[in-house]
Amino acid sequence: MDQVVEVMADHRGSAHVSDIAKMLVERFPNISTPLDKLPDRLSAVLAADVKKTGGKAKFSKVKNKNKGFKRGVYRLKVRPVVTSKATEAPSVSSQYTGKAGESAVISELLFYGFNASAMAVDDGIDVVASKDNKYFHIQVKTANKSDQGGFLFTIKKSSFTAKDSFQTFYVFVMRELGDHRYFNDYLILPSSQIRQLVEVGVVKDGPSLSLRVQQDTRGRYMLNAKQDVTISVNTFSQLA
Repeated sequence: MDQVVEVMADHRGSAHVSDIAKMLVERFPNISTPLDKLPDRLSAVLAADVKKTGGKAKFSKVKNKNKGFKRGVYRLKVRPVVTSKATEAPSVSSQYTGKAGESAVISELLFYGFNASAMAVDDGIDVVASKDNKYFHIQVKTANKSDQGGFLFTIKKSSFTAKDSFQTFYVFVMRELGDHRYFNDYLILPSSQIRQLVEVGVVKDGPSLSLRVQQDTRGRYMLNAKQDVTISVNTFSQLA
């Protein structure tokens, strides 16, 4: 039956059992029933299927002009497309969100071939990653999409200054609910680039550095509505 469903799904219309038999043999040349006997076999199988109740029938007969049914002609029933929808996650504390973001970043780094692990003590660096004898210090910030459609991140200036070096990268985890699932995008910025953004005024200097990331109408990721940072989204390869 599954083979019949497959060929009729591609056929997209009604067909006589003799034609269905030919399509089956073309698709499945090793089918056990001989072609001359296959139409009768199909007639029995499909006739039994259309009699099923409770929405279990996969096929239906095709009506003729006299309001009867065409002999030996069947079509695959059109079934509604069932789409999955993600269950909205409950609101949790920032501790859970932050730790989930760190774990997600470690997972991505492993996929990219980095040996990555979380720091036992958070002293301004969340993750250490190594590859090809190079080591990287990574600070992770995680945010859910706001009602306004953006992601807001905050960095303490004192912590940023203390860890500002060529080895330090910030990974901003942007988590949102799509049509069918939750997914993350990752904005990866080296510490030096954030320092430059502060110097030119894209990020306002102060006790805390605020970074708001939002996609514009062209799909670009804009930082504080001033700087296009699309090139730095999901580019873990820049850690090299």
